[in-house]
Formats: sequence, structure tokens, C-alpha cells
Amino acid sequence: MSNIQLDIEWTEAASRKIEKLMPRGGQEAFLALPPVECLPMEGDVLFLGPDGKQQPFIVAERQYHHDGEADWTIILILDVPQATH
Repeated sequence: MSNIQLDIEWTEAASRKIEKLMPRGGQEAFLALPPVECLPMEGDVLFLGPDGKQQPFIVAERQYHHDGEADWTIILILDVPQATH
């Protein structure tokens, strides 16, 4: 059986946006994500943030890192969607 760890990384723009929504040290700093079997793919949009204040974040990149034996890390790099005009 594999041991899979999930990490989230943020682009600079996404980091600023999530910090405004959920300041560090706040009691609502928990982000719920789907199980590993259902993880979003590149281009998918996730709505993250506290109830009633969710904002869209796009999965800019999904990386897989083999950490040895049956250990893996999946990294989701989140960005803000580009504004459409």
C-alpha cells in the first residue's frame, strides 16, 4: 500500500488572496480538500475560504514526487483565475 502525502503550494497572487480570506493564526485556517482519489486536475477550479466567502482558485499545476519505496507526495499549485474581459 502506498503512503501518499498532499501538499498545497500557492503562486504569489494566490498566496495574497488566501491570506486576505484566511489570515494566519485565524481559527478558520483549515482548508478541506477531497480525498486523494478525487483530487482535481490542472485547470480545475476550487472554491476555498470560510463559509460564505469562498473564492475561486485554479489548479495551475499538479506534480508527483516519488519519495522512495511506496511514499509519494502530490503537490497542487494553486493560482487565481485570470480575469475575463
